[in-house]
Amino acid sequence: MKLSKKDWIVGGVMFAVGAFLYVGTLKKLGNDVPATAVHQVFYQQLQQGGSRIELEKGCAECHEIATLPSSHPHKLECMVCHRLK
Repeated sequence: MKLSKKDWIVGGVMFAVGAFLYVGTLKKLGNDVPATAVHQVFYQQLQQGGSRIELEKGCAECHEIATLPSSHPHKLECMVCHRLK
C-alpha cells in the first residue's frame, strides 16, 4: 500500500499536535501551596465552594507582586502553577 500526499499531511499534523502536547508537559510549575496555618484558611474556603479567583486575591496580601522574581508571570493566577495539596 502506497502512502498518498494526504496521508503524509495527516501524519504530520498528528505529529505536530503530539509534539505540542508533549512540550506542554515539560513546563515546571511552582511549589505547591504549603499546608501551614496561614494557608489553611484558603484550603477551607476552597472546600466550602469558594471561588479560586476570589481566593487568589488573598495571596497578594502576603505575596506582593512587586517582590516576585522577574521570571514570574505577571498575572495574579497563583493556583494555576501553585497547586493546593
